[in-house]
Amino acid sequence: MIAATIGLMGAGRVNADIDLGSTWVTVLLVLAGAKSSLILWFYLNLRQSSSGWQKGFIAFLCVILSFILGAYYLTPAI
Repeated sequence: MIAATIGLMGAGRVNADIDLGSTWVTVLLVLAGAKSSLILWFYLNLRQSSSGWQKGFIAFLCVILSFILGAYYLTPAI
């Protein structure tokens, strides 16, 4: 998980003030979603929960990531 975090920070160029572009931001958010799913699944032990809880948390995660991606697309470039 630490390697995934450092890799995403490096790929996202968190220390530079640049525009990554919509394709790159989409890829980074998909990878962040995958990492979040792993955290939910293994560290929070969602795999032992009922299917309703599993679907609910994954749907909630998808809504959050979709909201972030939509906000990025709707925000004009500065």
